[in-house]
Amino acid sequence: MAWTAADDVLDGWVGGGAPDDPVKVGVWIDRAERLIRKKVPSLQARLDAEAACLDMSSDLLDTVRDVVAEMVTEVFLNPDRKRSVQSTQGPFSESTTFGGDNPGRLVVTPEQLALLAPDGGSAGRAFSIDMIPVLSPYSPFYEPGFR
Repeated sequence: MAWTAADDVLDGWVGGGAPDDPVKVGVWIDRAERLIRKKVPSLQARLDAEAACLDMSSDLLDTVRDVVAEMVTEVFLNPDRKRSVQSTQGPFSESTTFGGDNPGRLVVTPEQLALLAPDGGSAGRAFSIDMIPVLSPYSPFYEPGFR
Protein backbone atom coordinates (compact mmCIF):
# COMPACT_ATOMS: atom_id res chain seq x y z
CA MET A 1 0.00 0.00 0.00
CA ALA A 2 1.40 3.39 -1.00
CA TRP A 3 1.49 6.06 1.67
CA THR A 4 2.64 8.98 -0.45
CA ALA A 5 1.55 10.39 -3.81
CA ALA A 6 3.65 12.34 -6.29
CA ASP A 7 1.55 15.42 -5.48
CA ASP A 8 2.73 15.22 -1.85
CA VAL A 9 6.27 15.81 -3.09
CA LEU A 10 5.46 18.27 -5.87
CA ASP A 11 3.00 20.39 -3.85
CA GLY A 12 5.55 20.83 -1.08
CA TRP A 13 8.43 21.75 -3.39
CA VAL A 14 10.23 24.93 -2.36
CA GLY A 15 12.15 26.98 -4.91
CA GLY A 16 12.86 26.30 -8.54
CA GLY A 17 13.82 23.12 -10.32
CA ALA A 18 10.79 21.06 -9.35
CA PRO A 19 10.57 17.74 -11.17
CA ASP A 20 8.14 17.77 -14.06
CA ASP A 21 7.59 14.00 -14.38
CA PRO A 22 5.15 12.65 -11.75
CA VAL A 23 5.85 9.08 -12.90
CA LYS A 24 9.55 9.43 -12.10
CA VAL A 25 8.69 11.00 -8.74
CA GLY A 26 6.40 8.01 -8.11
CA VAL A 27 9.26 5.60 -8.81
CA TRP A 28 11.41 7.30 -6.19
CA ILE A 29 8.49 7.40 -3.74
CA ASP A 30 8.14 3.62 -4.12
CA ARG A 31 11.86 3.20 -3.44
CA ALA A 32 11.71 5.44 -0.39
CA GLU A 33 8.69 3.59 1.01
CA ARG A 34 10.39 0.20 0.48
CA LEU A 35 13.43 1.48 2.36
CA ILE A 36 11.24 2.72 5.21
CA ARG A 37 9.35 -0.61 5.37
CA LYS A 38 12.69 -2.39 5.71
CA LYS A 39 13.95 -0.05 8.44
CA VAL A 40 10.63 0.20 10.37
CA PRO A 41 8.82 -3.14 9.88
CA SER A 42 6.04 -2.34 12.37
CA LEU A 43 5.02 0.85 10.58
CA GLN A 44 2.23 -0.58 8.40
CA ALA A 45 0.59 -2.32 11.38
CA ARG A 46 0.71 0.94 13.35
CA LEU A 47 -0.80 2.84 10.40
CA ASP A 48 -3.56 0.23 10.11
CA ALA A 49 -4.27 0.49 13.83
CA GLU A 50 -4.40 4.28 13.58
CA ALA A 51 -6.82 4.09 10.65
CA ALA A 52 -9.09 1.69 12.57
CA CYS A 53 -9.10 3.89 15.65
CA LEU A 54 -11.93 6.39 16.01
CA ASP A 55 -9.67 8.85 17.80
CA MET A 56 -7.68 10.34 14.92
CA SER A 57 -5.47 12.49 17.15
CA SER A 58 -2.34 10.73 15.88
CA ASP A 59 -0.72 12.06 12.73
CA LEU A 60 1.52 9.12 11.89
CA LEU A 61 0.42 8.93 8.24
CA ASP A 62 1.16 12.63 7.72
CA THR A 63 4.57 12.16 9.34
CA VAL A 64 5.30 9.24 7.00
CA ARG A 65 4.34 11.37 4.00
CA ASP A 66 6.57 14.19 5.24
CA VAL A 67 9.55 11.85 5.63
CA VAL A 68 9.05 10.23 2.21
CA ALA A 69 8.67 13.63 0.54
CA GLU A 70 11.83 14.85 2.24
CA MET A 71 13.78 11.78 1.12
CA VAL A 72 12.62 12.07 -2.49
CA THR A 73 13.23 15.82 -2.56
CA GLU A 74 16.86 15.23 -1.52
CA VAL A 75 17.34 12.90 -4.49
CA PHE A 76 15.87 15.39 -6.98
CA LEU A 77 17.84 18.31 -5.57
CA ASN A 78 21.10 16.55 -6.38
CA PRO A 79 20.42 13.98 -9.12
CA ASP A 80 24.07 13.82 -10.20
CA ARG A 81 25.17 13.04 -6.61
CA LYS A 82 27.80 15.76 -6.62
CA ARG A 83 29.50 16.88 -3.42
CA SER A 84 29.60 20.51 -4.56
CA VAL A 85 28.53 22.54 -7.57
CA GLN A 86 30.07 25.81 -8.75
CA SER A 87 28.82 28.11 -11.46
CA THR A 88 30.30 31.33 -12.75
CA GLN A 89 28.64 33.99 -14.89
CA GLY A 90 30.79 37.00 -15.57
CA PRO A 91 32.09 38.43 -12.30
CA PHE A 92 29.60 36.41 -10.23
CA SER A 93 30.12 32.93 -8.93
CA GLU A 94 27.92 30.64 -6.90
CA SER A 95 28.84 27.51 -4.98
CA THR A 96 26.58 24.91 -3.42
CA THR A 97 27.85 22.13 -1.16
CA PHE A 98 25.66 19.14 -0.39
CA GLY A 99 25.90 17.44 2.98
CA GLY A 100 25.73 13.85 4.07
CA ASP A 101 27.97 10.87 3.50
CA ASN A 102 26.60 10.25 0.02
CA PRO A 103 24.83 13.33 -1.35
CA GLY A 104 21.93 12.73 -3.69
CA ARG A 105 21.44 9.15 -2.53
CA LEU A 106 18.14 7.90 -1.14
CA VAL A 107 18.67 7.60 2.62
CA VAL A 108 16.63 7.64 5.80
CA THR A 109 18.38 9.85 8.33
CA PRO A 110 18.46 8.97 12.04
CA GLU A 111 16.19 11.95 12.68
CA GLN A 112 13.63 10.64 10.18
CA LEU A 113 13.80 7.15 11.69
CA ALA A 114 13.19 8.65 15.12
CA LEU A 115 10.00 10.28 13.80
CA LEU A 116 8.78 6.90 12.52
CA ALA A 117 9.88 4.79 15.48
CA PRO A 118 7.13 3.04 17.48
CA ASP A 119 8.16 4.83 20.65
CA GLY A 120 8.37 8.23 18.98
CA GLY A 121 12.14 8.14 18.93
CA SER A 122 12.63 7.74 22.67
CA ALA A 123 14.59 4.49 22.30
CA GLY A 124 18.12 4.83 23.53
CA ARG A 125 17.33 7.65 25.91
CA ALA A 126 18.38 7.67 29.54
CA PHE A 127 16.63 5.46 32.05
CA SER A 128 17.08 4.51 35.65
CA ILE A 129 17.41 1.24 37.50
CA ASP A 130 16.26 0.94 41.09
CA MET A 131 19.16 -0.63 43.00
CA ILE A 132 17.16 -1.15 46.20
CA PRO A 133 15.89 -4.74 46.51
CA VAL A 134 12.11 -5.09 46.59
CA LEU A 135 12.28 -6.88 49.93
CA SER A 136 14.17 -4.00 51.55
CA PRO A 137 12.17 -1.80 53.93
CA TYR A 138 13.55 1.17 51.99
CA SER A 139 11.97 0.01 48.73
CA PRO A 140 8.80 1.81 47.61
CA PHE A 141 7.33 -1.65 46.88
CA TYR A 142 8.07 -3.08 50.33
CA GLU A 143 5.17 -4.69 52.14
CA PRO A 144 5.77 -5.78 55.75
CA GLY A 145 5.21 -9.47 56.24
CA PHE A 146 5.53 -10.30 52.54
CA ARG A 147 8.20 -12.88 51.69
